[in-house]
Amino acid sequence: NFLEMLRQYSDVIHFAFSPCETPPMGQTLSRFRRYLLRAREMPRLRKVCLAARREGRIVIYQHVSPALFSLPFLHGLRSYIYLDWTRKLYEPIVKRKMSSAMTTALHSCVLRNVSGVLAFTQAAEHSLIQDYKVPPNKIHRIPMPFDVFGAALSKPNSNGPLRILFVGGDFFRKGGEVLLRWFDGFRKCPIELTVVTQTDLCLPAGVRVIRNDPKCSAKDELAKHDLFVLPTKYDAFPLAIGEAACAGLGVITSVNALGAAEVIDTGLNGYIAENESDFIGTLSELAQDRARVEKLKIHSRRKMISKFTYEKVFNRLEQVFVDQASHERYIGGHYRSISRI
Repeated sequence: NFLEMLRQYSDVIHFAFSPCETPPMGQTLSRFRRYLLRAREMPRLRKVCLAARREGRIVIYQHVSPALFSLPFLHGLRSYIYLDWTRKLYEPIVKRKMSSAMTTALHSCVLRNVSGVLAFTQAAEHSLIQDYKVPPNKIHRIPMPFDVFGAALSKPNSNGPLRILFVGGDFFRKGGEVLLRWFDGFRKCPIELTVVTQTDLCLPAGVRVIRNDPKCSAKDELAKHDLFVLPTKYDAFPLAIGEAACAGLGVITSVNALGAAEVIDTGLNGYIAENESDFIGTLSELAQDRARVEKLKIHSRRKMISKFTYEKVFNRLEQVFVDQASHERYIGGHYRSISRI
């Protein structure tokens, strides 16, 4: 979505690393091997960075790792990293280290050497300051962009069965078993449940299952439902939450979806459950209060239009660039354009 927004509103050049090699079945590519493959592309990346400097372009990196390989070329570049998570973000939830001291120090160095960091969530902003010692004045909060006006809309459904959608490639990390336990025991009103996942499962009768390509969106399914539910165990900013709100669905998720509060106004367009029992209780109440569900749906769509459209996010991005340029000096005292990226 971020790249598509830039394509629509700016003169953007897109650099992508070559795809990593596919490891043998059942194996994963080691981090060292990934870094080695990326390092081999540094000459090509250097050419792009030098061209960007000559043309006065702003350089935006998707997360920290791509910027790491540009570190020797950052001087004189107006550069930003955008992100919605860090490696340290989940550690309090999963109760284990997810970033070594060396990796954290390396990422901290990169984050402090770019012009600024664009953080999509308050949780990411907090981690950047607390874990990576990024000065607060280098961090800029912007909303995550969504194709709000390209979404098919859920229709009013006051009388038919409540249509619930769950999307999670990793069914168990996304908390799918919590939803199934609720569905298996709830008998108070008709429910239609759709599960979109890559996980091989034996599901209860009455559950519709869609095996999805993890690289593809489930957008086509959204408009066929009323509620999107995601009792996830840990997540940064699940895109499916924003996509569901774009389609006009009410949303119920867990406090472990760390970016959910960016989209959900509790009680207005959805709910963020504190724990499993809170999630189950909220879902049971909503299933029996269809008028309330319809109000959530209306407000979800309104929230996304008010803040998350490509136009509004790009305007915020431009303001970040303008504000920062007003008190920084570059070659000639300014950079040439905020619409060349």
